[in-house]
Amino acid sequence: MIISPPFVRPRNAGESDPSWVSRMMPVDINKDFPLNRHASWHGGVHVLHTDRTEEGYDRTEFVRAIADGVVVSCRAPSSTDRRDTFPLNYNGRTDDGYVLLKHETDIGESCSVVYYSLYMHLRERLAPAIRDGARIWRKDRIGQRGTVDNVNAFHFEVFCDSENMLKLTGRTTPKLDITRDGRTDTLYGDIHFYLPPGTHFYESVSDAASPDTDRLNTVHTTTEPLFVSMTFEKGDCTMLTRRQNAITEACFDPVGEPLVNADANPLDSSQNTAGKYEYNLYRTARRLYPHNPSAGFELLRFGRVISAEHETLTPADAPLWRTISFPGGTGMVNLVSSDIKKFSDADFPHWTGWRMVDDDTDNNSQCNSPFIARLQDSGRFSDLSSHLVCRFPLEWNAATFDQRYAWLRIGSEDVPAMSEKDYERLKSHASALCFDTGTIGTGRLWHFHPQTFITHFRKCCWLSKSELKQIIPRNALRMAGRNDYRWEAINNYRDGAGSVADNIRTHMNRAMQKYLITTPRRIACLLGNGIQETAWLGSMEEGYRYTETDPRTRQVIRRYNIWYYPWYGRGLLQLTNPENYFNYFSFRGRACPENIRNTLINEYSRLYAQRPLRYTDNHLSDTENHVPENIIRWRNNISSDLHEAASSAGFYWVSMNMAPYADAEHVLERCSVTPRRSGIKIYYRSQAFWRASAAVNLPSQIDNARYQGLNGFDTRCCVYGSAIAVLTEQKFPDSHNNPVNEKPESDQLRIG
Repeated sequence: MIISPPFVRPRNAGESDPSWVSRMMPVDINKDFPLNRHASWHGGVHVLHTDRTEEGYDRTEFVRAIADGVVVSCRAPSSTDRRDTFPLNYNGRTDDGYVLLKHETDIGESCSVVYYSLYMHLRERLAPAIRDGARIWRKDRIGQRGTVDNVNAFHFEVFCDSENMLKLTGRTTPKLDITRDGRTDTLYGDIHFYLPPGTHFYESVSDAASPDTDRLNTVHTTTEPLFVSMTFEKGDCTMLTRRQNAITEACFDPVGEPLVNADANPLDSSQNTAGKYEYNLYRTARRLYPHNPSAGFELLRFGRVISAEHETLTPADAPLWRTISFPGGTGMVNLVSSDIKKFSDADFPHWTGWRMVDDDTDNNSQCNSPFIARLQDSGRFSDLSSHLVCRFPLEWNAATFDQRYAWLRIGSEDVPAMSEKDYERLKSHASALCFDTGTIGTGRLWHFHPQTFITHFRKCCWLSKSELKQIIPRNALRMAGRNDYRWEAINNYRDGAGSVADNIRTHMNRAMQKYLITTPRRIACLLGNGIQETAWLGSMEEGYRYTETDPRTRQVIRRYNIWYYPWYGRGLLQLTNPENYFNYFSFRGRACPENIRNTLINEYSRLYAQRPLRYTDNHLSDTENHVPENIIRWRNNISSDLHEAASSAGFYWVSMNMAPYADAEHVLERCSVTPRRSGIKIYYRSQAFWRASAAVNLPSQIDNARYQGLNGFDTRCCVYGSAIAVLTEQKFPDSHNNPVNEKPESDQLRIG
């Protein structure tokens, strides 16, 4: 799922993603979620806005689609004359334009979901592309933000049915089941641990690879449940402990201060990653879990091995010792313990605020939820309201108005009884705003706070088939010779059933979650390289066979394999040369004869240094080196087994430290070239992308941004530009280097 807020403005320097999303959606406190000021259910929020004149802002700001979708229904706004008179003008001028979008996407393996977003009170005109049944893309303009009750605002809500609620959150019960581990079909964001009463905390652990506790000093044993959240972000790992509030059972309070990189070990640090726990996970896994670092990496990342069909933790009782806060101090806990249950943000843990509210069983608009009443009585309602997911009827169905609002004739403790005349006036106003909701508007639906929904699912980044396809550019540059560019249409991308692109997508998404390639810019750096190297996800194998022809007669002189055959490139980020292969085998816990490994690595190094010998004195063959059948099979599987193809790419990403380069600021540079017979074409590069690309291709050239020897870098930049457009909200520089363009130039994007 790729998602963004309904306004897309420039990000401030150093601004976190949740803060930016919040700034894009300032909420009218009188029209908040899930209740309005009259204590009635309110399915969304009113997003406030003002006309802006600063540089970087549209003078007339448009509401944007939060995700790819289809227009279910829409209504062009009425004229200002109608807006300013009753029935639209009830408590003040109110615009009646709206757009309802249906979104279908994926949030995990075999986990396709459907949800809806509604944009109400749009003014003057809708965007030209908006019509019933139209396909709309994320960030597309929908219409102009309008006015409601004389306030510059529009109503925005996100909802789904019960079937998709279960898929989105994993449950419809108020709290998460903590008697078992969370789901693995979808798994993203922070990792969470439930520590039951009786959990032991130890003063220190002399051997972090041993589960033995006989000689450890116990400093604390819990008498109450504790809940620990583990957050990886830009190299850091933060551990935060919570416990249930003694007065309000739905609230959970922090225990101690957040612990940042408390378990970072200098033994695992490399250049520029000192003290950064996340950036050094690969080295930590090799140190603590030498028998199978790949399984150990999953333990460090998820608190458990989730790829049991591919990974075996060795030894089976290998621990995960982490420093955790308890009331009054900190201590070491083995989080692998079977008593400690593991979850992720995909489980919507109730100790982080999430609560499913389905205890108002009537179908009217009055909030009769006992749970919400208790929260209000405790004074903690505002603390949790944005994380409540509430089930109640849609407010835009005119046919159900009396069912939902008849209670107003009687009144309540908060609302006095309404006269028949006033009731009819309200009904006329509501009917002027309602629309044909079809079957989705007849029952109770699950509503999310839109801002929190967007912030939460921006951590998912599981690419659906459609989202992956959009990253493949329509056209790309190819360098045919020095300063000789070709602009070529990419017509050979195939993602139908049985295709490589279709089959690898799940494996690729799982690998990106495992190796923390889970931000838009990290994904752009991975796929900018991988998609080019695999010829648009067409083959997980380098073209190693070559044909030499006479340039005059075009007669074939000879056919030959590339000099480093059979250790040529395989996988999504193509592993090349014996050392990389054997390092991957070791990472996967596969033992190889040391003499064969050393002989092949030394031979490759000799040939790499002495170009004239590469075809005349080459000793890399399997036969000559007596390479065992199992090693040949492992090597070949990296291209034939798509799990291996994706897994090897994740290994290469972490072993070559791509993440720190991808996390740097991406300052886009507009590059102009004139390919033969194509006119001027534009592509985009950045220092961050160059460094990430060089890390896995030419590490010695990371600081030489103008080096010309990185194979296909201009082509990679074309994929990178598409990925930046599809995955982020970053704007592209124009010819004056002003970041004002919403899309890459030169008809690059594969969307309508």
